[in-house]
Amino acid sequence: MSLIYITGGAGFIGFQLQKHLEGKYDLMAIDLLAKNNVATNYRSRNLNNIIQGDIKSSFLDVLKEKPKVLIHLAAETGIAGSLVNPSKYFETNVQATFNLIEQCKNNGVKYLIYASSSSVYSSNQEIMSEDSNTSKQLSFYGTSKKMSEVMIENYCAQFGITAIGLRFFTVYGSWTRPDMAAYKFMNNIENNKPITIYNQGNVYRDFTHVSDVVKAIELLIEKIQNEPIGAHQLFNIGLGAPISVLQYAHLIADYMKKEPIINFASLPINELVSTYSNSCKLEQYIQFKPTCKAEDGVNEMVEWFKKYKYE
Repeated sequence: MSLIYITGGAGFIGFQLQKHLEGKYDLMAIDLLAKNNVATNYRSRNLNNIIQGDIKSSFLDVLKEKPKVLIHLAAETGIAGSLVNPSKYFETNVQATFNLIEQCKNNGVKYLIYASSSSVYSSNQEIMSEDSNTSKQLSFYGTSKKMSEVMIENYCAQFGITAIGLRFFTVYGSWTRPDMAAYKFMNNIENNKPITIYNQGNVYRDFTHVSDVVKAIELLIEKIQNEPIGAHQLFNIGLGAPISVLQYAHLIADYMKKEPIINFASLPINELVSTYSNSCKLEQYIQFKPTCKAEDGVNEMVEWFKKYKYE
């Protein structure tokens, strides 16, 4: 079986991807596994093929067997933090990604699938397709992801790497990150604490269940190896059915059989009012369309939370 190498392997999507691919490929994963990151350490205890390491190091140089496909999911995540500490986002999402593509070039790793974000899109766009405006991001997180896209496209053209970037739209589900709204909502609702909803509830997100994301990546692993050397493609991956964050919170509360306590607040300046994915390009490319409705996805996530929430 081909070796698949995953960065950010103990992250939310990296963990779910490894569990989904087990037995189908030889897997190896790397993660920083910072001591203060409870969630990644919790997830890593449920993984077989993960090493602690930094993607800013020469992590590919030391491998005897080089991966056929590298899936780059390691990142500094979340929009809010990029307003407070943008340097961390530059170091991880730009500098470390540069180190990664340099190592791909130097070690003959020809196929790269990497995580981008819907945050690369400019504001005031009703539906976002891959050719929608990305000239001005609201957050530095979005800018760091856009910078990575530009770097990788250049490396593909100049050095013969073949890459696919995935613009994720609000991925959620079991093993979600504690800093994401979903976990905060579940935790606060369970403990009868208030949750914060922005813009009087008029914020919409195209919530995409993690099961659809990992299925798509699995299909892309085979698809990318049939692409010409040097090709670079970008794909949205989203359900294509945005709902308000207020409705999302009420769904969570309903499954938890609780009444949410809601505080309304102004929308932060670096947050989009709405995201809405047009994923037709991806659907045509891999003959797969995300199908998990919010009601089903939230139910799955809440059931996980009841049994395995991070302690």
